[in-house]
Amino acid sequence: MTSKVIAVTGGIGSGKSETVRYLRTLGYNALDCDVLAREVSLRPETAEKVVKLLGDGFVAGGRLDRKKIRGKVFADEALLSQYNKIFFDGVKTLLDERLSVLKENFKPNDSGKNIIFVEISVFDAFDYPWDGVWLVESSLQTRLNRAQKRDGVSLESLNDIVKRQNICDNYTVKLTNDGDLQSLYAQIDLALINFMSI
Repeated sequence: MTSKVIAVTGGIGSGKSETVRYLRTLGYNALDCDVLAREVSLRPETAEKVVKLLGDGFVAGGRLDRKKIRGKVFADEALLSQYNKIFFDGVKTLLDERLSVLKENFKPNDSGKNIIFVEISVFDAFDYPWDGVWLVESSLQTRLNRAQKRDGVSLESLNDIVKRQNICDNYTVKLTNDGDLQSLYAQIDLALINFMSI
């Protein structure tokens, strides 16, 4: 049985991480592109590329000065695009490596758990032949409230993030997360049943 790879995406505060956390409790493998991006940020070759793009003042002791970088790239769309590409390319490479390992280690008797879920915030970061796309959505106010409570950032910063996020409109499953967690879990259970029946 071949492993399938499904993207889990949605805007900030929509409930992507909670969706993936629940899937893990059910025994599914899942990867997080934000975690992969943090790994990419620690690689020496990433620091070298950032220095080449922005100059020496944005990397100290091999570590990226994120606050300084944000101040520079967010004011220039072309520069932001180039900066993001460094990470998107690195994340895509890591994702391919991790998926390859998971697929190699897949056991056909794993009771149907042949799906690998990938949490991805920036859905258009790179092209990938997904076997399905699960969109987690919530009302804008709910998303802002959750993200503000979780991250402790200003409403202005959150609104800026929301404006920059391109939400996927070509999804195979839509999960609505405006209620309690049990409602979200029930939708996930149903989506899994429907996927297995295809």
